[in-house]
Amino acid sequence: MKRSSQLICFVTVVASLAMPRNGLAQAVTCQDVSSRVNAVALPSNHNITTKFQLDTPSLQVLMRTRIVVQGTTPSCVVANLSALTRITDNYVVYQLRIDGVPMEGQTGGFFGIPDPVIVATFDDADEQLVDPFRIVSHAFFKKVAPGPHLIEVMVAGGSNIIPGFEPQVVSPVLTVRYR
Repeated sequence: MKRSSQLICFVTVVASLAMPRNGLAQAVTCQDVSSRVNAVALPSNHNITTKFQLDTPSLQVLMRTRIVVQGTTPSCVVANLSALTRITDNYVVYQLRIDGVPMEGQTGGFFGIPDPVIVATFDDADEQLVDPFRIVSHAFFKKVAPGPHLIEVMVAGGSNIIPGFEPQVVSPVLTVRYR
């Protein structure tokens, strides 16, 4: 590489590091003291029958739990989801909702569908032949008013779910911390 090309590359990298990043400028935060924990687990395997790209609604309910937030001011609810996920068609998506609203910590859509989700995908095409299990573990949060709230874990598979060969969620665990 010529010295002038190296210099241009160096200047470009340094300049990009100095630019403000939208993600940092638009951070969403919530802070609170959590004194309560609600944990829910579903033993065994659970088939995914909804196709994210094709079905309406594009997500199915995997699990639900209810909480009651104490106090007189808004509170931060933190939810952690973990599960084994068997991917049989390219990807599986998850969404955590509180009172029907997606929680923070999810991407702003996938495959042109604007629903915020998290995605578990194949690493390469060969994996589709062996149906790998992926460990999925994510954290979410949302600021909510005091009172009762419904938390739902939603899920969907890729666009080509074959009956008898559905993607699966194995032993999901949802842990919710709140006041």
